[in-house]
Amino acid sequence: MNENARITGIIAAIVILLLTLAFVILVSIFPPGEYQTADQFITGYTRALLFPVIPSLLLVLANIPFFVSLFYYAEEPVRPFALAGLLFGIAYMVCSGINYFVQLTVVPQNIQLGQLSTVSVCSMHIKGSLAFALDNLGYAFLSVSFLFFSGIFTLKGLQGTIKTAFIVYGITGLLGATGYVTGNEFLDAFVFISAFPYLVAVVLMLIHYFRISGKPGEIQRE
Repeated sequence: MNENARITGIIAAIVILLLTLAFVILVSIFPPGEYQTADQFITGYTRALLFPVIPSLLLVLANIPFFVSLFYYAEEPVRPFALAGLLFGIAYMVCSGINYFVQLTVVPQNIQLGQLSTVSVCSMHIKGSLAFALDNLGYAFLSVSFLFFSGIFTLKGLQGTIKTAFIVYGITGLLGATGYVTGNEFLDAFVFISAFPYLVAVVLMLIHYFRISGKPGEIQRE
C-alpha cells in the first residue's frame, strides 16, 4: 500500500475519533432539541447550540482523507467499489458540509436580523426544513459510501470484521435516514445506533493500517 495513503488514513482515523468524542461531549452538554416552527427555534436559540456543529463540520472534512486512504488501500479488482464509495463520500461532504456551514453562518445572522422565513428554511433543527432534509441526505450518502467500501475487504480475519462493521453502519445509517424522512420513531432510533458501528469501523481500520507494512504495493491480507 502507498505509504502516504496509509499515513493519511491513520491521521484521519485518529482525528475522526477525537472529533466524534468532542461532538458527543458537546451535544450532551448542549442538547439541540427539535422544533416545529421558526418561532419555537428562535425562542429557544442560544449560541451554545453552535458548539456541537463545529466538530460536526470538522468531521465532514476529516472523512474525506479517510475515504481517499480507503481508495488507495483497495486492490485493482475491487477498485470500482472504492471509487463508488469515494464518490458517495464526496456527495456526503457536499451536503453535510454546506449544511453545517449554513448553521454556523446563515442561521445566526438571520436570527439577529429577525428573518423568520430564512431561519425556517436553513435551520436543521426545524423539522421539515430544507436544512433538515439536506442533513439526512448527506448521511444517506455516507451510509451508501460505507456499503460500497465494504466491497474492498475480504471475508477472512480482521478484514472480515471490518467488512461487517462497514455493512452494519451502512444499513443502520440508511434506516436512520429513513426514520427521519418518514417520521417513524423506531427507525429514527437507528440514527444514534449507527454511531457505534461507524466508530467500530474507524477503529478497526486504524488498527489495520498500523498492522500494514506500508511498503509500496504490499497490503497485508488477514
